[in-house]
Order: sequence, then structure tokens, then C-alpha cells
Amino acid sequence: MIPKTFARAVVAALMITHAPALAAAPPQMDHNHPGETTEKTATPIGTGTVNAVDAGRHTVTLTHGPITALNWPGMTMDFPVAPGIDLAGLRPGAQVMFTLGRSPAGAYWIDHVMPGDAAMPTGHGHDDHGG
Repeated sequence: MIPKTFARAVVAALMITHAPALAAAPPQMDHNHPGETTEKTATPIGTGTVNAVDAGRHTVTLTHGPITALNWPGMTMDFPVAPGIDLAGLRPGAQVMFTLGRSPAGAYWIDHVMPGDAAMPTGHGHDDHGG
């Protein structure tokens, strides 16, 4: 049988030696950004360039400008796309306008997307496409 003091010493040593690695682990991407509010605000609208389309995962990689409603700076991100959004017309290099909504899991996803030179319709929420 292992003495309790020895077992405690081993646990303490493991905690001390592994704490720096745990602290340095990168955070998980949850699409929540510093400065965004949780209150109901204006619909987040963005413009950007399509970098990649993954129809199998139903995601789009965009380099977008600032999204004022969320206090997001311009950046490149992989966005999930709401069900019912047709990805067939999206090609790398295309300029697009898009709105963001929240998936049932709470992550931001694209709930409307159109060519960058088109006018965004007034009813552009997730509910508009039956999802």
C-alpha cells in the first residue's frame, strides 16, 4: 500500500509540472470575441472575400472587414452556414455581403449571404429560410 503522504506528493508534483502546459493551451474557438455584447443588438452584417467553401462541412472561410455590431475587427474565419443556405454559387475570390445569426449551439453562423454588390434585403434573419 502506498502511504498517503507519498501519493499526495506525487499528485502535487504532477500538478506543478503540468500547470504551465495547461495554462499555455490555446483556447477553443467558440466565435465569441472580446468586446461583443450579449444583449440583443443590430443584426451583424459583414462584407468579405470568400477564401474557401467546404460543402461537406457546410462552412465558408471568409476574410471579412470589421463587424461593427459585434465589435469584431477584420479577420479571416471559418464560418458554419445555416441549413437552407445554398453554397453552390459561392466561389473563392467572390466578394460577398452576409449576416450572422446564432446556431442552436450558440455559435455565430452565416444566416444570409449574397454577392457583395447586391443590396441586403430587409428581412434577412435565420427564420426567413425555414431553418
